[in-house]
Amino acid sequence: MKLHAIALVAMLSIGISYADNNSTLTAEMHGSKGNAMPQIDGLIGKIEKVGYSTVAANKDIQVHYYNKFKEKTLESISFFGMINKEALRPLLLNNPDFGAYAPYNFFAYKKLDAADDNNTWYGHLAPEAMLDIIGEKDAGSRKAFTEMVGSFDGLMLKEMKPTLSHKYEHAKPWPTQGLTKLVKKFEKPEDLETFVEDFVVDHDGRFSKHNFIIAGFIDFKFEYGDMELEFDKYDAYWVSLLCHFEFSNSIFNRGVPEAGMFAPCSVYFYIPKGKNELHVGYASVNNWIRGLNFEDAKRVEYMKAIDAEVVETFKEMGFEVETLGKD
Repeated sequence: MKLHAIALVAMLSIGISYADNNSTLTAEMHGSKGNAMPQIDGLIGKIEKVGYSTVAANKDIQVHYYNKFKEKTLESISFFGMINKEALRPLLLNNPDFGAYAPYNFFAYKKLDAADDNNTWYGHLAPEAMLDIIGEKDAGSRKAFTEMVGSFDGLMLKEMKPTLSHKYEHAKPWPTQGLTKLVKKFEKPEDLETFVEDFVVDHDGRFSKHNFIIAGFIDFKFEYGDMELEFDKYDAYWVSLLCHFEFSNSIFNRGVPEAGMFAPCSVYFYIPKGKNELHVGYASVNNWIRGLNFEDAKRVEYMKAIDAEVVETFKEMGFEVETLGKD
C-alpha cells in the first residue's frame, strides 16, 4: 500500500475534493498513527453538529470474528451507519434508490501487529461512487448528495486531523447494473402496518437461517412522520443493514480490510403510495469486485455465490427480479 502524507492546512482549506478523479475513484481513506479508535468515538459523538446521526454503530467486530472463527488479523474494525435524515428526505422522494446508501457506511480499522502499517484507517465510499452505483443522473440530486456527505467529511477532517491518505481507484468501470432490484405484489391488507411488521419478522427469520444478521434498521416512514415532514410518496419505506459474518470475515480478516467500505449492505424496501407492490433494492457484490479490483477467482466465485443467495431468499418470499446487479 503506497501511503502519502497530506498537509492538514490544505485539507481544511479545500476539503475533500472528488471532482478531479473522474469516475475511477472508489474511496479515499484517511489515516492516523497508532490506535485512533477513541478519537473515532469522539468524532461520532459530535456528528449531530452537522445534522447527522447513526442508524447503527457496530463496534469492535473483530471480537465477534475471533469468537466465531478463531481468526484475528485486525486490532480493531468498526462500522457506523451514517444518516442525515433531513438532507436525505428530498433525495429519497426524487429517487427511492438512494436507499442503497441511506445510511452509507463510515468505517475504521487497524491491523494487528503490522510493523509496516501501525495506523488507524477510516473513511467511506466516495460520493460519486455511490451515485454512480445507484445510477443517479440528476445533477441537482448529485450535488445535494455530495454536499451532504461533504458536511460530514469536513467535521471528520477537523476532529481527526489525519496525517495519511490513500486513494482506491477501480481499473474497470462500475457494473452496468449496480443495483439488484426485486418486487413482490400482494393483496391489499386490512392493516398495512401489521403487514409490514409481519414481513420484517419473516424477512429477518429467513435471512438468519442463511447465516445473515441484521446489523441495523430504520423506518423512514415513521421517522418523517415523527418529524412532521411530508413523505406521502410512499405508504412504507424502511432500510435494513444486512451482514454475513462468514462472508465479511473471509475478506476483512484475510487481507482486504478496506473492503469494509462496502459493508454492511443497506437493503431498502418501499411501497409506492396506493400500490400493492413491495419493492426491494441493494447494491450488488459486483461493486465490491470492481471497486477494489478483486481478481482471485475462488474469492470472486464465493462472493457472487453469497450475493446469489440473497436473491434466492427473496424469491422464496415471492419476489421477482426487476434488475439483477451485474458486470
